[in-house]
Amino acid sequence: MGSLLESYRILGVKVGAGMADVTTSYRQLCREYHPDISDNPGAEEQMKQINIAYTVLREKFRREANFRERQQYSRPIRRYPPAETWKSQTEQKKQAEDAEQQAAQAHRKRAAESAAVSAEAETEARSVLHGYFKALNIYDYTSAYNYLSPYDKRHITLESFTKWRESVAKLYPMREFKIAGGSSIAVITWGGGETFHARKFRIIITEGDYADNATQSGDVDKLVINENGSWGVFLGYREVSELTRTFEQRFETRKRRDIAKRWEEYTAGFHPEYNMLNIDGMRKSVLREFYRQRRYGGTMTFAAISIEHIGVRSAGQGELLRSAAKTICGTLRETDVPAYAGDGIFVVLFIELGKKSAEKIIGRLAETIRKNAGPQLGINADINYEYGSWTSGSFADMDAISGILKKVGKKL
Repeated sequence: MGSLLESYRILGVKVGAGMADVTTSYRQLCREYHPDISDNPGAEEQMKQINIAYTVLREKFRREANFRERQQYSRPIRRYPPAETWKSQTEQKKQAEDAEQQAAQAHRKRAAESAAVSAEAETEARSVLHGYFKALNIYDYTSAYNYLSPYDKRHITLESFTKWRESVAKLYPMREFKIAGGSSIAVITWGGGETFHARKFRIIITEGDYADNATQSGDVDKLVINENGSWGVFLGYREVSELTRTFEQRFETRKRRDIAKRWEEYTAGFHPEYNMLNIDGMRKSVLREFYRQRRYGGTMTFAAISIEHIGVRSAGQGELLRSAAKTICGTLRETDVPAYAGDGIFVVLFIELGKKSAEKIIGRLAETIRKNAGPQLGINADINYEYGSWTSGSFADMDAISGILKKVGKKL
């Protein structure tokens, strides 16, 4: 016992401390008194005492551990309960197992019923949401309003809802919609503390841009709430007039921007003096018709009308060209695409017009130009024209167009 007490004292731990405390103290003393580290002359002797004390305590803990291990594996004395007690315990165990099985079966039944109710609720909510967006897609806002939740109908009138949706449709006309699979269940609290059970769906919408007929896709999260046993689309807006003003302002801003852009494109390809397209605008029109005819077929006729300069009085040459341009525009009106090519040459593009019909129109144009020109056109002056016609079986190309213009001395 004296050796154990002395060992505790040397290591500087309380009597009865555990092996973890003994090991910690031993390592600290080693760092302090180890001869390789300490400069103290008595460090070596002190380190020997520390090692002996640690060995004594370590052996003590090892013997105690071995004793506990032997006690664990020693054979216990079996004492059997009386037969009545054993029978009672068996019955209690069986009753507990039966009760556990009944509880598990009841839980599975409730889970199946809950899943069926949830699936039915999701189907009904999805049906309501599908009907709402289908009505919006055909601009039937009265039917769409009927799909709203009772909460929204108390705060939004049919007139304000219709005005809001019309302002949205002007800016973002809907092309297609698709309800993404699955829904998430949520509980929302809105307004004056009203709580609703809701389902949130993700809607993928393809919208059309009114200006350039482009499309853009976007995702919208939409809530469908259950109020008094009925499902309805939840907007959550108390007043939509502010939203209506916002969308109308955005629409007007975009409209002004697009009109300015279209006007710049139009004036860039327009010859204002003759009220016709210029040669660049004509080139774009021809290329567009090339694409249309190759993809969809149809008839296309390209004609060039040339006024020879021989015999034309130089003083009246400008009036002559303006008179010819006015004659062409007045005769063709908006049914065809005329273009002024310059230097006394006019180009006309006939769409969906056959060769014979185009030849008759061009002949009448030449005679009308000569008649309207009057004394400005000399006796020896001549008005010539060349044309080419293509059908679904033969496609036009730029080489053929250039060949027609080459005959009258112009390139496109």
